[in-house]
Amino acid sequence: MMQKRSVFLIVLGIGVGIGLTGVLVAAAPSAQDELSKHQGTWSVVSFRRSDKETPEEITRSIVRIVEGDRVLWKRDGKAFAATTIELDPSRTPATINVIPEGGPDRNKRILGIYKLDGNNLLICMADAGHPRPTEFKANPRVMWTLMRLQRKTPNR
Repeated sequence: MMQKRSVFLIVLGIGVGIGLTGVLVAAAPSAQDELSKHQGTWSVVSFRRSDKETPEEITRSIVRIVEGDRVLWKRDGKAFAATTIELDPSRTPATINVIPEGGPDRNKRILGIYKLDGNNLLICMADAGHPRPTEFKANPRVMWTLMRLQRKTPNR
């Protein structure tokens, strides 16, 4: 009788463990699901690099357009940068890698973190070749950039 109970408890424990693993995996958003939430056009609300705030008249003229994993940056309607993004929403905070398509950092992974709250997006990026930021602030000691964006058009 004792052996049957032990076997039952082991099987029950394994079943619960597998079940909880399934719940945890199902609860974690996939990168593809998260990427779909980034789709659309975003207006730059603020842009702070190190300890310098970009003037509002400049930030107002910049938009970020996300289509798939590609991001196109425009100022006054003219494209000035294009990147690919990789998201990992399972990390805390969620991580973003930005891979520029041109310029001196072309094809390098620039590491950052992000927080998406409905139509508001906060991104903190390190300079190329530097460690990923650990908090959402522009830090003059390590040259982090903090961007606040607001969705302009609905995601698809």
